[in-house]
Amino acid sequence: MAIRFKKTDQIPFMANSNMISIYRQLQEINQNYSNWTGSIHYRRILKLKGIVQPTVVSTEYKVEIIYEPSKHPRIYVISPKLEIHPEKDKLPHVWTDTGSLCLYENEYDVASDLLAESVIVWITWWLYYYEIWLQTGKWVAKGTHPDKW
Repeated sequence: MAIRFKKTDQIPFMANSNMISIYRQLQEINQNYSNWTGSIHYRRILKLKGIVQPTVVSTEYKVEIIYEPSKHPRIYVISPKLEIHPEKDKLPHVWTDTGSLCLYENEYDVASDLLAESVIVWITWWLYYYEIWLQTGKWVAKGTHPDKW
């Protein structure tokens, strides 16, 4: 999917000069990931869907990213439904208010990084550690509060 701009198109509001536009984000994902598709809504929201397989023996996960440059991306595993370890009562590193995967500390400015080089890679790592957690009950990835899981 190629992105074409008219000279009259305006780039949506950019909160800081380091922020990467959603048009460029989509272009980079299209160039680097054949198993991801995306669309721009209301000229300010980027919706992406893709397949992530952490290892060759892992499950293929359908993932959705909803991204507005002024907010943290929301990342959801659409299928298969994520399971909870039998000895635990909830998934680790998931935002309780949205159900979105927690990939980085809240203070991190993801808007100045390409999603193709950051968030999509981090989703793969999150799912890799999730598969270990599902088998062992231990979240072995580093994090702000790893002992909580």
